[in-house]
Amino acid sequence: MTRALADSLILLAAYLAAFLLRFDFGTPTWGWGPVLCGFLPAFALGWAGLLLFRCHRLSPRTISLRNLPRFAGAVGFTVACQLLLRYAILPGDAFIVARPPASVAIMAGVLALAGLLAARYVRRLQLRPIEVADLLGRGESEVGTQAVREGFRGKVVLVTGAGGSIGGELARQVWAAKPKRLVLVELSEAALYQIHTPLADGESEDGRLVPVVADCGDRALMRELLARERPDFLLHAAAYKHVPMMERNPVEALRNNALATRTLAEEARAAGVGTFVLISTDKAIHPVSALGLSKRLAEIFVRDLAAEGGTRFCAVRFGNVLGSSGSVVPRFREQIAKGGPVTVTDPRMERYFMTIAEASGLVLQAATFAKGGEIFVLDMGKPMTILSLAETMIRLSGLRPGKDIPIVFTGARPGEKLIEELGVSAAQAERTGHARIFVGRIPQLPHPEAEALLRRCAALSQRGLALDTQTLLTLLPEERQEA
Repeated sequence: MTRALADSLILLAAYLAAFLLRFDFGTPTWGWGPVLCGFLPAFALGWAGLLLFRCHRLSPRTISLRNLPRFAGAVGFTVACQLLLRYAILPGDAFIVARPPASVAIMAGVLALAGLLAARYVRRLQLRPIEVADLLGRGESEVGTQAVREGFRGKVVLVTGAGGSIGGELARQVWAAKPKRLVLVELSEAALYQIHTPLADGESEDGRLVPVVADCGDRALMRELLARERPDFLLHAAAYKHVPMMERNPVEALRNNALATRTLAEEARAAGVGTFVLISTDKAIHPVSALGLSKRLAEIFVRDLAAEGGTRFCAVRFGNVLGSSGSVVPRFREQIAKGGPVTVTDPRMERYFMTIAEASGLVLQAATFAKGGEIFVLDMGKPMTILSLAETMIRLSGLRPGKDIPIVFTGARPGEKLIEELGVSAAQAERTGHARIFVGRIPQLPHPEAEALLRRCAALSQRGLALDTQTLLTLLPEERQEA
C-alpha cells in the first residue's frame, strides 16, 4: 500500500470515527449518505494541509518527534478551514455536507493526527534499518577470517588511531582473534573510552587490553611504549583524513600524516616490531591535495626503512569507507531526516567504496602477507558516483530523489578529484593469496633522495600556518605530472 493511499484511508477513518463518537455510535441526524458526501471537501482540505506542511514527504524511516509540529500544523489548518466554512462562508443548512459540526471537525482532526503519526511509527518498527552494505551495489568481500585469526592469535598487537572508524574496527577484529595483548593508542580520551569500554566489558584486568592516551608522533613516549610492549604487529591508522579540512591546514597534514609516521616507524624498527602496517589511501595516487600528498610521503618514508631489513614495513591503500566518521553517508542520512536538500558536490564525481568491516578485515589479511616494502592495494570493485549513492539512500528511506528530497549540487571542494584511482590493473599490480588484495608495482625513491625529501619536509613543517598546499605539491612534481 502506498503512503498516499494509507494517509487517505486514515483521513476517512478519522472522519467516520468522529461522527460515530459525536452521535454515540448511532446514525447521524441527516443520515450516512450526506456524511459520506461531506467527506469529499474534508478530504480535500485534509490533503491540502498535508501538502502545505510537506507531511506527505515524511516516510516511516525519517519520522521523529521533531516532525510533530508539521503534522499538528497540517491538521490545525484543516480544522480551521472547516470551521471557517461552517461559520463564515457556508452558514445555514443549505450546504450541510460541506460543513460538519464543529465537534466532529475537531475530533476528526485529533484522530487524524494520531493516526498519521501512529501509522508511520508502526511502519518504522517493521522496517529493517538501512545497512551500510546496502549502499555498495555489490556483495562485501569475503575475508579469510581463519587466516586472520591464526595470524594474530597469541600476538602482541598495537593499533594507533584506535578510536577512529578504521582503527576501532581493526581493534575489534584483532581482539576477536584472541591476541596475547592488544594496545590501543589514541590521542582523544573520549574516543579511546568508546572503543576500550565495550572490548573490556566482562574481561578480567589481566593486562591483555591496554588503553594508552598518546600522540603517536611523540618520539620519546613512543620509544618507551614500544620498548615496553614489544608488539609483533603495529597497525598505524592514526591520521587526518578529511580532504577539505587538510586543504585549510596543510602543515598539520604534513606533520601528523607524514613526519609523525616516519617518527613512529623509526621507533618501531629500533624496538624490533615484527610488522608495521601503514593505513594509506587512494588519494596518495597522483596526489592533488595536502591529504593525498601527506599520505604519499608517508608511504615513501615507511618503504625507505623497509630496505634495511628487520621490521617488515608495508602500506595498504584503499578508497572511501562507507559509514566512517568522514564519510558522506552520515551527512546524507541527516539531510534526508531533515527533509532535504541532499548536497552533492558534482554529478560526475565518483569514488570506490568499502564497508568499515570489509576494509579492516582486508587490511589484517594483507598484514599477514607482508614481507617488507609492499604497498598493498585493495580491489574495491567498480566505482560509484556520489550522486547514485545519494539517490540510493533516498530510495532506501522510502522517498523519491528529486521529488520528495531535492538534490543540490554545490561544486567540488578544494583538493577533491572528480575520479579516484586505485591502480590494480595487471600492469600495475601483482596478485597475492587473496583475490582482492594486490601488491602495487610502485617505484620507491632511492635512500639518499628519500632522506633529502625527509629533511625538506621537516624544514617546511616549520612554516606553520604560512605553508600552503601548492608548496607541498612541489615536493613530488614527477608524480603530479603523471596524473
